[in-house]
Amino acid sequence: MRNKLLPLLCLLSGGCTTARATYGSVSRERATECASHCEALGMKLTAMVIISSSAGCVCEPKDAQTRASLLGAATAASGQLIEDEKAAANQTQQSR
Repeated sequence: MRNKLLPLLCLLSGGCTTARATYGSVSRERATECASHCEALGMKLTAMVIISSSAGCVCEPKDAQTRASLLGAATAASGQLIEDEKAAANQTQQSR
């Protein structure tokens, strides 16, 4: 039994791969762009989310008080959107 289990584990572990994160730079102008996007929506810039070399804006109403729970939710949602966009881009490149 042990002799059959070891090759199976080796075979299964070789199939697991993870994407290597690449870290690029995010320009300083991105903060200005985020602030202008929020302002155009009648909101204020609360935070920026940076994942790998992508950045996202977190806006909130100007009269609202910043709440940590809302910021956490916005951060998680922004991260998921960026990952979805990367996955779609990778799928498009692979299908070419």
